[in-house]
This record gives sequence, C-alpha cells and structure tokens, in this order.
Amino acid sequence: MPGNFRENFLRRVKVFYVKLSAMKKSLLLGLFFLLSSFPLHAAEIEPAGTPLRKLQRGFLNIALSPIEIAHEMHNVKSDESFVPSWGPGLVKGVAYMGGRALAGVYDIFTFPIPAPGNYEPLVYPEFSWEHLDKAKA
Repeated sequence: MPGNFRENFLRRVKVFYVKLSAMKKSLLLGLFFLLSSFPLHAAEIEPAGTPLRKLQRGFLNIALSPIEIAHEMHNVKSDESFVPSWGPGLVKGVAYMGGRALAGVYDIFTFPIPAPGNYEPLVYPEFSWEHLDKAKA
C-alpha cells in the first residue's frame, strides 16, 4: 500500500510538471530557489572565551585549513632562490594546513573543556582568513 501511494504521488507530480509551460516552469523553479535560500544567512562568530567559539573555531579551522597553502606560497614567492618559490611554499603550506586541521580536530573534541586557559586558540591567527587581512595591509 505505501508503495502505491508514493507511485501515485510521483505520477501526479510528473503529470502536473509536464503540463506546465516553459515560462511557468522557470517561475516555479525560481520561486523554489528563492524560498529555499532564506535560511542561508551567515552565522555570527561567538564571543571569545566560550565553548561554542571553540567549537566554531574547530570546524572553521578544518574546513578552511587549505588557505594555509596559498598563504605560505604567497610568503615564499618573494624570496629569490634557485628552487622555484612554489616548492618550499607548497611544502610549508601543507605542513601548516595539517597543523591547523589537527588543531581544529582538537578544538571540536575538547570544546566543553576550558583548556588551554579560558578556551584560547592553539594556533595563531585564530582563524585562517585573518592571514588575508594581513596580506592586504
């Protein structure tokens, strides 16, 4: 019986969609995307010294750790040496990326514990996008 209901529902949706004109289909699709995008606003960063800030920092450090590669390649590119500048920058960036990702894993698993001292970050800058602010200055 439940399979019958599902099949009938899907058949009716398909018949409804096929009968619509191209203009109505595009309006319906646009309305769907408009209504589904409302909850996609940016979340705020929690105030420093809270467990939720440590949890956010952990997720963000894991997700944005590849920024370290670009940052280190940018730092090393100004050095004049025999080895192409992207080589040492890539190696340092991968190492720093791993360190930031591991610090993020530590922050996620220990977010309820106020260590190190009052939920302070393990790596500085606290978030990897803070490198980008320094590069612009």
